[in-house]
Amino acid sequence: MNEQIQDDELAKADIRDHDRLKQIRSVWEGTWQEVDERFPSGAGGFMQTTPGQIRGTRNFDTTHITALKRFAAAGVAITTPEEKDYIRIRFINDDLMKIRRVALWCERNSRRMYFIRHAARTGFGTAVNEDWGQLGRYGTSPVLVDGRPGRGMYYRTLHLSEVYIDVDYAGLVDTVHRCYKRTARQLAQEFDKDSLTPKMREALETPGKDHEEFEILHLVVPNTDWDREKLDWRRMPIVSRYLALDEKIYLRRRGFYSMPIAVSRNTTSAGEIYGRSPGIDQMPTIHGVNAMKNTTLRAGHKAVDPALLFNSDNGVTKLVSRPGGMNPGLVDEAGNVLVHRMPGGEAGLPYAMEMMNGEQETIRTDFLEEFYKILTDPNNRMTTTEVLEVMAKQGVLVRPFASQYATEKQNPISQRELDLCIRNNQLEPFPPEVLEAGAWPQVEYENMLAAMARAESTAKTLRYVQALPVLNEFDPRVRHRVNADAIAVGMAEEMGVKPSYLRSDEEVAELVRQEQEQQNAVLQADLLQQASGATLNLAKAGQISEAA
Repeated sequence: MNEQIQDDELAKADIRDHDRLKQIRSVWEGTWQEVDERFPSGAGGFMQTTPGQIRGTRNFDTTHITALKRFAAAGVAITTPEEKDYIRIRFINDDLMKIRRVALWCERNSRRMYFIRHAARTGFGTAVNEDWGQLGRYGTSPVLVDGRPGRGMYYRTLHLSEVYIDVDYAGLVDTVHRCYKRTARQLAQEFDKDSLTPKMREALETPGKDHEEFEILHLVVPNTDWDREKLDWRRMPIVSRYLALDEKIYLRRRGFYSMPIAVSRNTTSAGEIYGRSPGIDQMPTIHGVNAMKNTTLRAGHKAVDPALLFNSDNGVTKLVSRPGGMNPGLVDEAGNVLVHRMPGGEAGLPYAMEMMNGEQETIRTDFLEEFYKILTDPNNRMTTTEVLEVMAKQGVLVRPFASQYATEKQNPISQRELDLCIRNNQLEPFPPEVLEAGAWPQVEYENMLAAMARAESTAKTLRYVQALPVLNEFDPRVRHRVNADAIAVGMAEEMGVKPSYLRSDEEVAELVRQEQEQQNAVLQADLLQQASGATLNLAKAGQISEAA
């Protein structure tokens, strides 16, 4: 398959479309530059910085920097907790999921997908932490998911400074342009040497020029000429093109069956393509806290090292303010001090600190500090019901962006992984029932977001069950009202219990049958014992009568 078919008109159209996306993004870049100034972890993508340069020097207060780190940690913990098998494959058809063989297939392959994702060298843990950090800073974050021959999948969070996006009619991101620079040597590693442009090959073959950089435009867009009968990229729903901007030559033209770059936004406003972040929303507060911290530091400096008041200089030309310093001539004959400290703002420092703490708390709240504390509190001694109720309440904090994150990041990445795993035969073959139904699996997450979504329902059921003994005291018939078996099955599903941990309907029926047989056997033994006892009593009574 020739991946380098050139099309001058298409190249011109791609460049025009890229210029359009650059214009759309340009109105945000001033905001992102301000974010980079305040958040040094942003790698300076929107600022001109030199390698190794210290960033964030304008900050007097670092509350927002610490809050961002905790925001990222909390985001990872509630969506992709590595210590838990949170991936859950299932089929939309509930009747299909009731078939035990299908449910167990889903459980086994869910665990397999978890290990594929978290395998060594996939980079998933690093990528997801960078992803949440970028969402906290800029409000928009792209993540690349792809496979390498013989090495499995890999994940990489792309810096927003090199990514341009567009949305479909429903407002979901379906177009990604990635503009980046690579040296000739790196491009020879990414593409084969024959795919390079003449200038790239010349730089690669000239001693000392293999580190010359070239600008590449990678377009991932919907395929408007989708034709499943074709044998090249046209048979795939998503098109991928790598264009060397300087020479307008395509290095590679391929396609994908699933979207390789998932772009999520923290929150979006109507009519806006790019998202808004806690960092953007709290920027006025961040500026205010930094101004207050600057003023407070100066006031504290004055309080510790104040200006001095003189009655007269008495020939004093120099003061020694260091500890143990000697300053003659500053006390009169009566022992009165001739130099006094100038009254400062010491009295206002407590008020200033209280005011600053209030502003800092506002920043922490927007960065999910309260949720982070719940996740990391080692002294948590709440009951299961209390935990579920707290999770339901805390869900209010994450609900504004939780559904958007699930739609724009979790679902596309999961479907991409599922597509790659199935096409590379990394999962077990479908059960016959699945093949007969022509069903395709979906991936859900058994994480804290899912638990919070179900917490209210589960908590209500638990409260009802706990109230039953009280009701039973008033009317014993209450026990006939409750279907305990249905509650056991339903709550297990709500709380994410694995199907293999529960017995099947057939196994339950067999256990019930065995219990009934045991009870019948015990009852028959009791009856035989009673009958034999009655016979013995009759015999004894007969013997007594004969003796009489």
